[in-house]
Amino acid sequence: MKEIYKVTGMTCQGCADSISKAISSDPYIHNVNVDLENNKLYLESNKKVSLNELNLIIKSLENYKIINESFFNSFIEYFSSKRSLLIALSVVLVSSVSIQISKDIFSIKDLMISYMGIFFLIFSFLKLVDVKGFSESFAKYDLIAKIIPGFAILYPFFEFILALIFLSKTFLFSAYLFTLIFMTSQFFGVFISLKKREIIRCACMGSSINLDISSLTLIENLIMIIMSAYMLINLL
Repeated sequence: MKEIYKVTGMTCQGCADSISKAISSDPYIHNVNVDLENNKLYLESNKKVSLNELNLIIKSLENYKIINESFFNSFIEYFSSKRSLLIALSVVLVSSVSIQISKDIFSIKDLMISYMGIFFLIFSFLKLVDVKGFSESFAKYDLIAKIIPGFAILYPFFEFILALIFLSKTFLFSAYLFTLIFMTSQFFGVFISLKKREIIRCACMGSSINLDISSLTLIENLIMIIMSAYMLINLL
């Protein structure tokens, strides 16, 4: 009997080898192949081995989990692992919209300014909690941080200043320009790292929240790039 499952939590070949060795110990399973690159588990067994049984076998190992290979499960697992980032972005969006409710006329420009201000306020706070820890992760993928020494250490303070500028609605042209530059640097840095299949902690949430860079990180950066570019064009 052949089965294909998805494995979450693997970060290196050692993880794959540990899972393979543990599952191979089951007398009913005679062939195991753990594919690290695609996070897949291929099994051949003499009888049906349930998901619960498989997860019990690897329970003593690291924080791994075996799930059914299906679009729905993959979708749920993906967004569940990005829960902290989704919550933060949702708080930013809801807060930005709530500010517009009391105004007589809804303004998409004011919404964007509020969004960027609250975005930088929340995310700068998460980074400032542990600047050193943040800088170590950030310097691994941000293009500017790789070129300019000390930029990664200073970046949380730049974000906080941008938050104050957006919320006070002063020096907006400079704020849009720097936002565009910073977010573009991060976007392409993350894109290159994902293309190389590098597993790097996402510095956007600081060092206190364990979250790897992903396509969601790209989307987060792209939204800020689009908004800052749009606002810059309208000022020109």
